[in-house]
Amino acid sequence: MLRILEAANANKNITNLNLGFVTDKGLFVMAKTLQNNKHLKKLKFTEHSEFPWCDSNKADFCDMLKKHKNLQKVKFDYDKDVCDHTLFKKEVNFYVNKIKDEHDYIDEVGQRKESCDPNYLFNNLLKMIEDKDDHEKMPVRKFFNNTFDTLINDAIFALIKKQSKSKTPFIHTMQGSIKFVAQFLQDHLPENEAEAMA
Repeated sequence: MLRILEAANANKNITNLNLGFVTDKGLFVMAKTLQNNKHLKKLKFTEHSEFPWCDSNKADFCDMLKKHKNLQKVKFDYDKDVCDHTLFKKEVNFYVNKIKDEHDYIDEVGQRKESCDPNYLFNNLLKMIEDKDDHEKMPVRKFFNNTFDTLINDAIFALIKKQSKSKTPFIHTMQGSIKFVAQFLQDHLPENEAEAMA
């Protein structure tokens, strides 16, 4: 088992590992070896009924999870007639869920940053413009003159200014940014433009 764990540490492509039956000594080896792992996301194993896990090795395994940054799913089975590991299972689930929450937060921040990128915003505005179902009867030349002339620049400038001052998370999302820009464009149409477009 040690060789398998060392291979998992060395190979960044191994993200899912099923170790099968794990003895008490195996749990100790797993706790010590996986401290250095940077890629493993899922782990599955089963207690060997002839060599049940002791409390100290279970504590070592939980200590490893405290330091681990990637394990988002740990599943293990055991014979309830031999030992009761309910508390151990709760501890493992607690640390794994904490790791998963950290990853979800990092992903959410990354998506928020991406949605605030001017190129991303422009591409989504362009996609909305090209969706013919929403604006079949709109005069295209007039629309482009009013949005992609100086008006769109003013809208993006106002958006960046609003984002720098606002603590509301919605304004930092793609949907919030697009809604703000769309509202700005609608509120700042040139005189008589709204009547001409109706």
